[in-house]
Amino acid sequence: MKQISEGIKKNQSLRKALQILEGMTKIHTPARLQDIAQNLGIPQSTLLRFLNTYIDFGYIGQDPNTSCYYLTLKLTELGARTKENFPFQSSLSKYVKQVAKHFNESSSLCVEHDMQMVYIATEEGPDRMLKTLQRIGRIAPMHATGVGKLHLMNYSDQRLLELEKKIGFPRYTEHTISDLNTLKQEIAAIREQGYAIDHEECETGVTCIAVGIRDYTKQVVAGISLSAPIIRLNSSKIEEIIAYLKEVGNKASKELGWEP
Repeated sequence: MKQISEGIKKNQSLRKALQILEGMTKIHTPARLQDIAQNLGIPQSTLLRFLNTYIDFGYIGQDPNTSCYYLTLKLTELGARTKENFPFQSSLSKYVKQVAKHFNESSSLCVEHDMQMVYIATEEGPDRMLKTLQRIGRIAPMHATGVGKLHLMNYSDQRLLELEKKIGFPRYTEHTISDLNTLKQEIAAIREQGYAIDHEECETGVTCIAVGIRDYTKQVVAGISLSAPIIRLNSSKIEEIIAYLKEVGNKASKELGWEP
């Protein structure tokens, strides 16, 4: 039993190494040893041993003129490789199932591709087979869906003009936003409130509530949504869904390296 207990102990040296590395990402300019030590609350002698090891592996550099330490771009290279290999869909699809099970309604995970939304994971409510158009691989408009409007927060005014020129803002129902100025107002409101709602804008009789999933760049890289017939959603239910989705969205975002 003692051997098992010892085997699962956390490596304190590794913990310290990671704390130093993460701490240095928050120091935005090259810094002296004593300043880094004070900032991180670590003895200078201990810190120096770690910094020298980081220098050996190319993660940290030292200015020969000022003796200040700084992070190199090797971490960026490491992050790029990680992003390429990250199992995006399999990692986040668990949240889709969680939302669907919790509310007994349909849930989806969507990403942007070529100015359109693509469903990459969907889950029907356990007891209700809502016959919406949500299917894996299905293409949906950005301006008429909750997940799409969330992604439009990443767009500059010029990019929005490009979207208008390339795809336009076609009407799908009488509630669809079909002009750029109104869409900009909607995007501003979404940015303020932290969620988006599709009020029968894509499908008549169906409301979709969505939150964005962000990565380490703080940009929206995916959207998770809940869809249900409007007759099953009163104001208190919608508020409950929004609060729950925000919690889920934050968890998923942190998994992608986002920090509040």
